[in-house]
Amino acid sequence: MERTTIFWNHIKNYRWSYLIGFALLSISSLLQLLIPVLLGQFTDKLQSSLLNVQETIQFAVWMVVIGLGIAFFRSTSRIYLFRLSRMLETRVRGDLFKHWEKLSAQYFNNQRIGDLMSHAISDVGVIREVTMQGYFNIMEAILLIAVSVVAMVTTVNPWLTLVTMLPLPLLSILAYRFNGRIQKQSADMQSAISDLTSRVQEFTAGIRVVKAYVQEKEEQKLFEKDNEHAVKMNRIFVRTNSLFGSLSTGIVGFSFLVSVVMGGVMVLNHVITLGQFVAFNTYLSLLMGPIENLGKVVNLMQRGKASEVRIMEIFNTQPQVIDDMVANQDIQHIEGEIEFRDLTFAYPEEEDRPMLKNISLKVPKGSSLAIVGRVGSGKSTLTNLLVRLHNPPVGTLFIDGHDIHEIPLTTLRGQIGIVPQDQFLFSSTIRDNIGFDPNPYTDEQVVEASKVAQVYENIVEFPDQFETTLGERGVSLSGGQRQRVSIARAIIKKPSILIFDDSLSAVDTITEDLILEGLKSVMNKRTTIIIGHRISSVQGADQIVVMDEGKIIERGTHEQLLRRNGLYADLHHKQQLDQEAERQDGQDMERLQAAVLQEGASL
Repeated sequence: MERTTIFWNHIKNYRWSYLIGFALLSISSLLQLLIPVLLGQFTDKLQSSLLNVQETIQFAVWMVVIGLGIAFFRSTSRIYLFRLSRMLETRVRGDLFKHWEKLSAQYFNNQRIGDLMSHAISDVGVIREVTMQGYFNIMEAILLIAVSVVAMVTTVNPWLTLVTMLPLPLLSILAYRFNGRIQKQSADMQSAISDLTSRVQEFTAGIRVVKAYVQEKEEQKLFEKDNEHAVKMNRIFVRTNSLFGSLSTGIVGFSFLVSVVMGGVMVLNHVITLGQFVAFNTYLSLLMGPIENLGKVVNLMQRGKASEVRIMEIFNTQPQVIDDMVANQDIQHIEGEIEFRDLTFAYPEEEDRPMLKNISLKVPKGSSLAIVGRVGSGKSTLTNLLVRLHNPPVGTLFIDGHDIHEIPLTTLRGQIGIVPQDQFLFSSTIRDNIGFDPNPYTDEQVVEASKVAQVYENIVEFPDQFETTLGERGVSLSGGQRQRVSIARAIIKKPSILIFDDSLSAVDTITEDLILEGLKSVMNKRTTIIIGHRISSVQGADQIVVMDEGKIIERGTHEQLLRRNGLYADLHHKQQLDQEAERQDGQDMERLQAAVLQEGASL
């Protein structure tokens, strides 16, 4: 849908439905105007002693019939119009989620989860209220005020009507004066709610860290601060809203006072009859509710405007990574040949600090590439460009001879299996996490993938095995188990290109060897990129590149790089020393335990 304005687009798209709802509401409003007429006639006949039992019953029957008619048409119109508001809520929330899915990963790096949740729940809820209560009250007020004023002028007295209505334009001035204040305070209140939501989300996600560092009191203080701020913003908003409502009610009450005093004088002077006086005040009573609701509507409209602005900011944010105009939709499969041609890349917010510099590298189809280097050397950035989480410069990255911008995103990402550093698992079953793909997988395929990833034995130990429901982000699994489930998720799709981004760091060396052995059949004739810190996990690759400060400083096989005595050889030597130290510590511990047991036996 067009992003000019949510409310206007909704009315334009459902104009005929709103016209039908307006017609139903009009019938209800017109029926309400019959009540003052009947009360006026009843009062005049009662005053003249011309009323008999039969006519009294007739008046009662007519009142009941009209009341039922009002109830039917008013309820029907409310149901009809409220249904449209629920449709808008569903559509906006759905469009919002779809738009989030299109946005680049970089967008979410700069957003708080609490803010996003507030947009999807609180802001969309306010928009629903505007189209539900706001539109209904506006329609009803316009109808009743317009028709009632005409009836009061034509059937009672134009001067009484004019004097009684004179204070009511003050409501427009009042609404104008409160307009900006209510809108700003509404935005501040929504922002405070977002802060509070973010605080709760962050606390629950990091509860184990909080407890491990005994930070419960500090977290409580931070929560209380955000909570008090939210209450303060809400209190300010409620205070302004209450003042506006009180002044609006006072103006309406003053109009009612004028009608009673002036109307009473007119009755005493025989300008109008007692029945007309009753009818006039009944008309005015009918107007009190809609006129008072106008104040609430103004408040609601300002809240709606603030929420609309926040949501429109999201809709107006364009994704940075999309299928380019040069994308060839005929490319439905990739073989796996990768080539970097003098690639230099910097993140948008750090354009003066390239993360990758002059990368030239070719990975033949079906071969394996290992990337090692210090933290922050650009290893993960290189693989993120392969799945276009960020856009590489045109003419610098090719797959199967095609510029990566020519390959449709669905094809590219559908045929690359990646195990990222952050092993994110969903709060669903283990089976659903392994089979996380648009294509359905059989139980046999899920089991086979788990065996290759060396996590099958762990899974079958759970009471529900593959139907075990994981906690938030897979917290019920250990770090190593999460990594292996992520590996199973990547290899089950049988991609043309496999990327392992430091995905064996949380497993021991024995499990690492088993996983690498199991992956040999998967990596066969499949292009594989392995990023790792352990030399043991990368030494079997067809080619190894060493990165430092965004550049490739060494390349070759394991044996070639050892002979060069460069950074790779230095890392290998240090890891060998660490392994030797671990073995020595283990042997010392065994000797100490043996000595303790021997000493205990001698005693």
